[in-house]
Amino acid sequence: MQARHLYAGGALLLSTAFANMAAAQETPRPAILADLAVATTLVDITHAGERLVAVGQRGHILHSEDGKRWTQVVSPHNAMLNRVRFRNERMGWAVGHDNTIAATTDGGDSWSLQHFDPEGRGLNDIIILRSGKLIAIGGYGAYLESDDDGASWVPGENNLSELGYHLNAGLELKDGSIMVVGERSLMGRSLDQGASWVVIDSPYEGSLFGMLPMGESGVLAFGMRGNVYIADDISATRSMDPLDFDPFEKQTVEDPDELAAMGWRHVPAVTIESLFGGTWRGDTALLVGVNGTAVQVNPGAGQMQLVQTPADETLGDAIWAHDQWIAVGRRGVQALGPLAWN
Repeated sequence: MQARHLYAGGALLLSTAFANMAAAQETPRPAILADLAVATTLVDITHAGERLVAVGQRGHILHSEDGKRWTQVVSPHNAMLNRVRFRNERMGWAVGHDNTIAATTDGGDSWSLQHFDPEGRGLNDIIILRSGKLIAIGGYGAYLESDDDGASWVPGENNLSELGYHLNAGLELKDGSIMVVGERSLMGRSLDQGASWVVIDSPYEGSLFGMLPMGESGVLAFGMRGNVYIADDISATRSMDPLDFDPFEKQTVEDPDELAAMGWRHVPAVTIESLFGGTWRGDTALLVGVNGTAVQVNPGAGQMQLVQTPADETLGDAIWAHDQWIAVGRRGVQALGPLAWN
């Protein structure tokens, strides 16, 4: 692994040199307020209304009103945070190592620790369902549920988490189904709020790190080696019982007709660098990843093209705000500008 990489084995890490730097703590310690927090490794960024909120190493949480001036706020635990998501402009959650779940009810000004387990597995994402239910997912099948806005969390016992593979990202589609992607081709879908799952027959044998929703029931999934796959209707894809899932027999499907029969399209890759995050702008998406790689993906045309940015180290996520792309990664917050956008 190159020292500049943020990911290892599907879980977000600082780099090979930093991966084991923070041992599990028996007692959570608040993150240290640091003058240069905005320039340290940050992993995820999102909107809280008009405000931007970013999270990353050592439990750092920062917010900005304009994308230029950033304020670090007190985080209840200094474990690395991998994802931050908001239900609305006030209520949000951040998840990360040590089974950490932190919550805010004031748009990110203050945070409380809802869950912490020094022996627990790291959490990679939190899915905020329209029903109000929360699902936190992570390494080795980590899966927690809450029906009371995170006041209490219980382990979810289902046929997806029991597989024991890393669950990297999840989302709820407009049709109410839930999607999860993970390591070794794992893709799961639930129609009953996560009580049970089917495994989707993935067209790709490698790990997937993220998804973007498309329309009512479509997804754009991305991951290792610049691979991007599109399902216009996830309900039309092949699926199987999780008990029949064997990632060691999975082979990447390249034939377009066979892909179509499975319900998928492959967007021809223009990079071999892994992609970790991104978002839509109009009908196209910007995805970012290893060594500052950025690509523009047009699902309608089935095309991908490289986008030149000022970044030269790994990016974890990027969003459109204040008339430009703002990314986070190994060098913290980076303003990428409007970019050459087609």
